Amino acid sequence: MSKQPDAPQEIHVAQAAASSGRRRLLRGGVGAAPLLMTLVSRPVLGHGGFRCTTPSGFTSMPSSRVPETHRCDGGTPGFWKQEQHFKAWPAGYYPKPKNGNPATKFSPFFALSPYPASTTFLQVLMTGGGPPDSVARHIVAAVLNAEKGWTTVLTVLAIKNMWYDYRRLGYFEPTAGVRWYHDQIQNYLESTMQRD
Repeated sequence: MSKQPDAPQEIHVAQAAASSGRRRLLRGGVGAAPLLMTLVSRPVLGHGGFRCTTPSGFTSMPSSRVPETHRCDGGTPGFWKQEQHFKAWPAGYYPKPKNGNPATKFSPFFALSPYPASTTFLQVLMTGGGPPDSVARHIVAAVLNAEKGWTTVLTVLAIKNMWYDYRRLGYFEPTAGVRWYHDQIQNYLESTMQRD
């Protein structure tokens, strides 16, 4: 017959190891930020929406201070590029020419565009690859979401500033001293998008 371990001591050791691991993760600071952002990026509400927060609130989510959250129902880049969703594009934005209105162009809307002047929002949504294309896809989707009223945590001006800083500096500062590079910007924007 094998000896039974002392249950209370075994539980205490397991709890201490878990607490130590959490402390190491939180003490990791900036290095742990991408992991923490991934863990908190898409909390589901269950009734056609989920909680999201402003960029500055998103940076403080791993801390003990709980940021103010809002309901977000934003569309992903994949949602907006699907022809069956073209009718959902907000007024004044056109995936393709319609009724004499040209397709919405990226370059006049966003400063420091890496694309030719004729490139449309839809063409950016359909790009593949990494930076800056992947950030641009999410930026376009974020604008459409904001104009549609599906993401109240972001204004069009805030999204334009995020893009401008990213292109000019290589990062965006959601709050003083915090720098978001490609992955962090994309993770944040994805946290405001639910519709595929």
